Amino acid sequence: MKEQDLIDLGFKRTDVSAEEAGDENGFHYYTYDFSDSRGLSLISNSNDEAEKAGQWVVEIFDYDNILFTDKKMILEFITIIEQNTHKK
Repeated sequence: MKEQDLIDLGFKRTDVSAEEAGDENGFHYYTYDFSDSRGLSLISNSNDEAEKAGQWVVEIFDYDNILFTDKKMILEFITIIEQNTHKK
C-alpha cells in the first residue's frame, strides 16, 4: 500500500519532530479515528518503517494481531464499522 492510499482513505497525518523522536530525524504516521465507536482507531506504521518494509501497513490501535496491507480491505473494514456503529 502507498502513502497516497492512506490519504485517499481519509487518514490524518501526524508529524513527530526530530526533538520529540529523540533522534536526528523526525517521522510521520497516519491515523483514522472512528467518531462514534468509543476510541476505535486505525494506525499506520511510520514513514521510516514503511520505507524499510517497502509498503505502508495499518493495524487496529492497541491490537497488533490484525494487519492491513491492502487499500480495498481497509476500505471494507472502515465501511463495515461506520455502517454498523450505533449513533447516540
